[in-house]
Amino acid sequence: MCGGADIEKIRVNLNQPIKAEVKAESSEVLKTVDDDRKYVIQTTIVRIMKARKTMKNQPLIQEVISQISRRFIPKIPDIKKAIEMLSEKEYIERMDGDTFAYVA
Repeated sequence: MCGGADIEKIRVNLNQPIKAEVKAESSEVLKTVDDDRKYVIQTTIVRIMKARKTMKNQPLIQEVISQISRRFIPKIPDIKKAIEMLSEKEYIERMDGDTFAYVA
């Protein structure tokens, strides 16, 4: 066995991440980003409502989109969920029809 010609060399690259770990990591990052975006949408709504006191639904959504669009493009259903959540937390309240008022 001194010749070494019969021995096959196997290379193992230890620096490559395992695919399952990459998938778990990327889904965790996406969940964190989604959570962060929800908070950004909520804080933007509160900031707008604090300044304006009352506002109709559609102009509120448009204002949120225009303020956040520099960071990311928010989805309208996410904005509507954030409005409902803030309503449940009693930061804003629905007045007549589609008008909201700042409470807190």
